[in-house]
Amino acid sequence: MSNFARIPALDGVRGFATLMVLSSHFMFADVYGTNTWWPVLDIGWLGVDLFFVLSGFLITGILLNTKGRPKYFREFYRRRVLRIFPLYYAVLLFSVFAILVIDQKPENLWKGYDSLAWFFAFIPNVAIALKGYGEAHGDLWQTNWAGLHHLWSLAVEEQYYIIWPLIVWLLPRRPLLFFCTALLISGYYFREWTDLIFHEKWSEASYVLPYCRMDGLAGGSLMAILFKRNWLKKSMLERDFIRDLTFFCGMALLYLIVCGDSQWRGTVVALMFTGIVYLALQSEGFFHNLFEIPFLRHIGTYSYGLYVFHQMFRMPFEWYIRRPLENLGLPIGVVQILYLFLAFGATYALARLSWKYWEKPFLEMK
Repeated sequence: MSNFARIPALDGVRGFATLMVLSSHFMFADVYGTNTWWPVLDIGWLGVDLFFVLSGFLITGILLNTKGRPKYFREFYRRRVLRIFPLYYAVLLFSVFAILVIDQKPENLWKGYDSLAWFFAFIPNVAIALKGYGEAHGDLWQTNWAGLHHLWSLAVEEQYYIIWPLIVWLLPRRPLLFFCTALLISGYYFREWTDLIFHEKWSEASYVLPYCRMDGLAGGSLMAILFKRNWLKKSMLERDFIRDLTFFCGMALLYLIVCGDSQWRGTVVALMFTGIVYLALQSEGFFHNLFEIPFLRHIGTYSYGLYVFHQMFRMPFEWYIRRPLENLGLPIGVVQILYLFLAFGATYALARLSWKYWEKPFLEMK
């Protein structure tokens, strides 16, 4: 398995993660009100965790494939820049233009924790950690049409890219395997330690800072090492064990969400999604068949654009679609369904145009 980036089922995994995030962000909380099951239905955060595990798998696999080559670092960063930067900075520049021309509040560009400077430096997650998620979003990040606040997760990945190639280059594969295992186990303690530092249980810092997300990234990296070294036997017994472990983690996660919670949740999610990635890579089985569905693979192809663009439609659609539909007297459930289809359709159309006319030309330079 030499080309980690071109495994068809992984496009399905991307598509599945993207749909989880979009369905959550396009969902109205007031449809459910104070319903006890709302935390179970709000699965967008799980999509982000799946992205981190998948990113750890793909990035570590690519680094292992190129380790020892003369231009190891140069080629890795060149490819990442061509994939991430063109669309990301195009959206930021559009936001600058919109703030100056439409919003006519130039002070929103650079003021405090709401500053776009955090985005240009790929550190909006640091701003969130310093001031608190709800406060840091403010008018610009959360309620404004700019729709940028979800990009904190891209910042986590970019920060991961800074240090991880060096670690893979320095460590032989067996020590690297132990190092990934240690990071996977340590995620809980990193988050608990961060909560102590910020004097807050479930602090925003423990959710958005990169070292607090290393168990997910390390889980994917661990699986990449095992596949690259052929240390997985791919036997029926092994598949059954990982399937059962994945199911157990899913049940443990459901318990933590519904009956109580702790910072172990992130570690449980990392283990669950690491197992799911393993099962998706098999030649048969439920998860392999699920992620081979053409629709999911199709969505996975445009996942980056879908993720970057989708929040830009949230507030305009609230103003010009949701409210007029509600004023017509339609039930909130019907409005929700119409909103989902329209918001997803607009985001999908923009993502496809972006892929064809903006992202793809840069990717061909790789």
